[in-house]
Amino acid sequence: MRVAVIVVNFNDSKDTIKYVKQIAQYQNINRIVVVDNGSTDENEMERLRDLMSEKVVVLQADKNGGYNYGNNFGIRYLEQNGENYDYLVISNPDIEIEEKAISECLQVLEENQDVGIAAPRMVNADGNPVRRSSWKMRTFALDVIHSTRLLELLFYAKLRKGEYSEKEYAQKCLQVEAISGAFFVMKQEIWQQIGGFDENVFLFYEEDILAKKVQEIGKKMVSVNHVKFCHYESQAIGKTLSYYRKMQQLYQSKLYYQKQYNQIKAWQIAVFQILNWARKIELFFEVPLRKILKK
Repeated sequence: MRVAVIVVNFNDSKDTIKYVKQIAQYQNINRIVVVDNGSTDENEMERLRDLMSEKVVVLQADKNGGYNYGNNFGIRYLEQNGENYDYLVISNPDIEIEEKAISECLQVLEENQDVGIAAPRMVNADGNPVRRSSWKMRTFALDVIHSTRLLELLFYAKLRKGEYSEKEYAQKCLQVEAISGAFFVMKQEIWQQIGGFDENVFLFYEEDILAKKVQEIGKKMVSVNHVKFCHYESQAIGKTLSYYRKMQQLYQSKLYYQKQYNQIKAWQIAVFQILNWARKIELFFEVPLRKILKK
């Protein structure tokens, strides 16, 4: 098995360097591609170039087109240079994972031809499992509820039905509908069959779009629950955007996903537009409150 890891960096060279140095020692990884996704720190590339070796290549994307754009950029580099791999690992730099966890995911993929993507269970910095390590497909109804804080509070029980329970996660391998993009292993042929990652979203809904595309070609996703990886959630892109801008980006990605992949009707689009205005009213009060609580 030949395995290549794609790591997208944005103003986060400290985490990226630490992570790449660790996994570069793993015997089950043949290639690591670090893509700097348009970092605004002018010294970022200089720091990242110290990682260069026979195993590690560092690239600079021509723009910051988001998570999907950066990953496609790295994979296309491999293809253009005639480097063929059986498996691709898509990974954030702000994680920690053992070599065994990667091997377990590779084994699941090798033994199950109908499975296209596998990932360990995600835990946070204190070792506790992250509830949304994977989740069920986002329907129109669920996204309506997710549109405002008030609806989330009123229909919280409904939202939880869109997640997997700890009883389900007790299974060694759990078939899931969507999986976190922080770390996963995929067969390279899957990336080719789905036409790469959808670059029309900059932030948010990348995993949901991937889930739809994988479902469309008749492949499955699996959460490999007896192994784990730790996600520290220190990505710089989340720190760069203001909370208000992130919420508006969330709305744009949601609307694109629902229109493109769920083929919602005109009246459903109108519902989202109305709820977006309601969310803006909430943010008028929520944003100042967040600033006060941070002090």
